Amino acid sequence: MTQDYEQLRLQLAENIRLMRRVKNLTQEQLALMAEVDRTYVSQIERCTGNPSLLVLCKLANILEITTDQLLAKPDTLRSALHVK
Repeated sequence: MTQDYEQLRLQLAENIRLMRRVKNLTQEQLALMAEVDRTYVSQIERCTGNPSLLVLCKLANILEITTDQLLAKPDTLRSALHVK
C-alpha cells in the first residue's frame, strides 16, 4: 500500500505542475483560485502536502480536468492532452 500511495503522490504532483504550466498559471494564481495558501500548492507539487478530496476537486475544476486525471500516470495525461 505504501508504494501505491507514494506513486499516487508523485503522479499527482507531476500532473498538477504539468496542468498548471499548460494553463499558464503560477502557484500563487492557482492557490488563489482554489482558496488555499500558495505554500500548500508548492507542498503538493513537492509531495510534502497531502491534499483533501475537496482541494483535489477544486484543483481539477480549475485545471479543467477530472479528479481521476489528476491521479493518472503523467504520460497518460500528456497523451490525452497532446502535450509533450
